[in-house]
Amino acid sequence: LEQDQLRYDSLWNSLISTEDGAACVKHLGKVVQMIGLDDKSFCMQHNRLRADKLPPAVRAKYISRCRASTHKTPAYPLFVDLGRDYLPGRADIKSQVSSFNQLYAQAAIANLLLIERLKVWAHQSGGMFRAVEDQQSTFLNWNDAQNDPNMVQKWQWTPMKRHERAFEKLLRSYGNAPSRLLDLSRNCIIFSDMTRLTNALGIIVTDDNVRVERLKNRMSPTYDSSETGGYRDVCINLRVVNKAAEMLGAELHMCEVQLLLREFA
Repeated sequence: LEQDQLRYDSLWNSLISTEDGAACVKHLGKVVQMIGLDDKSFCMQHNRLRADKLPPAVRAKYISRCRASTHKTPAYPLFVDLGRDYLPGRADIKSQVSSFNQLYAQAAIANLLLIERLKVWAHQSGGMFRAVEDQQSTFLNWNDAQNDPNMVQKWQWTPMKRHERAFEKLLRSYGNAPSRLLDLSRNCIIFSDMTRLTNALGIIVTDDNVRVERLKNRMSPTYDSSETGGYRDVCINLRVVNKAAEMLGAELHMCEVQLLLREFA
């Protein structure tokens, strides 16, 4: 770890020692400031809001709207009688996910949907993904390889967090509260320069298919890199909120996306 931190710190110092590099880092900081998301925001995994917790008039309005948006499919009568009519897209801030199994089930769905957004963002920003070529780990630009079936097979999408590691984090850091696990679905896009990375951040934040909840700019000169062993990135917590996510019950699941320079990958 000490050697890794020395290497990362050397890369960072090389970046900010040039006029262009320092200017790009400063520009990224301004973009993050304009976005206005607090990196200290306390994000959690929440359950959907139950309709019976709303005032009667509001409840009727939302149920009508939700059923209209799902092709007017009626709720199962027993669920309605039990008050288990849930509102897609509406989080109950007083009800956090407490089931480890539920969290992984939602993460599995959200992860597949997120990968499709990653491809779009990489296409628009010139991003790269990890791949294996000639038995060697490398990085391939999505735009250079997306239409080549042989190249597409070489992509290595980041796997979901292993159960062992999740349990370890759950018990050591999160007081056995599954709702605080935000990175079961985690992915990254890699960039050759700061300009592309900053452009990708803007593309993600303005994408109507997702909702960004928290943003950590570890590429800031004020960031204490000793907290991450010298490693730096722009870490985004977001939810996929499109219709597919709602229909599959994963629109509230928080995912993690890292934007990083190739040197830090």
